[in-house]
Amino acid sequence: MKLMLENISKKYKEKYAVKNLKLELTPGVYGLLGPNGSGKTTLMRIMTDILNPTGGRVILNGEDIQVMGDRYRDILGYLPQNFGVYKDFTAHRFLMYISALKGLDTRSAERKVDELLDLVNLKAVSKKRLGTFSGGMKQRIGIAQALLNDPKILILDEPTTGLDPKERIRFRNLISDMSKDKIIIFSTHIVSDIEYISKEVLLLKAGELIEKDSIDNILRNMENKVWSAIVEENKLDELNRNFKVGNIMRSEKGIEVRIISDAKPLYQAKVEVPRLEDLYMYYFEEEQTDEQAI
Repeated sequence: MKLMLENISKKYKEKYAVKNLKLELTPGVYGLLGPNGSGKTTLMRIMTDILNPTGGRVILNGEDIQVMGDRYRDILGYLPQNFGVYKDFTAHRFLMYISALKGLDTRSAERKVDELLDLVNLKAVSKKRLGTFSGGMKQRIGIAQALLNDPKILILDEPTTGLDPKERIRFRNLISDMSKDKIIIFSTHIVSDIEYISKEVLLLKAGELIEKDSIDNILRNMENKVWSAIVEENKLDELNRNFKVGNIMRSEKGIEVRIISDAKPLYQAKVEVPRLEDLYMYYFEEEQTDEQAI
């Protein structure tokens, strides 16, 4: 199975949300990283055939997905970033409703819904109304609905939002296990969610694909660009002005800082092994949080 994006562009008035993007995908997990406004959601909506590109085509095994129509949607699973539910529906009824929309027969749907409610750890509350669910529980319902038709192409826009750490690990393992025969696009602002399961990372900036490679290869290119140093309080503002500063930790020794720089930033700086969050800082310069949220 091969999904190809041929010179995909999407333009709104004079601005490109996605520009001349070329991509070839085969089964496995692809982590999609980029700052807000980079074009991630636009790209995924084009790949799900919800949004028509201004130019270019999406091709599955040699056939345009717009020509395929329902045949493409039959093998597609999608979790949008803002996933809505019917508050008065129970979890079971909601998934049965979505199953009907996807064309599953009642017997198959019952079996699949029970299986997925167990998989996302919601079987015990399957008869409760969705309006009583927490944000994380609703997100798990969203994950379940994306899997109802056993999709061959699975596109997930911020799927771990609202999940606690235990559920995030459970979901990552699930996605990793599924990826042997599926193409999975996993967009996230939490780099740890894709660090250990991605076949390749796709870096998107201002609507353009700036990098596509394995995490190991990309991080290898970051060698001698990540540094650590202990500095005094009065040096911190200067460092923030002149360098990309990642983690900051106060200790008895002073303030320990992690700096991303092509050249050695301070005489006392020591080179460090790069991590995926350093890669994000290097390309996108956005501030990290304690949970590596981007």
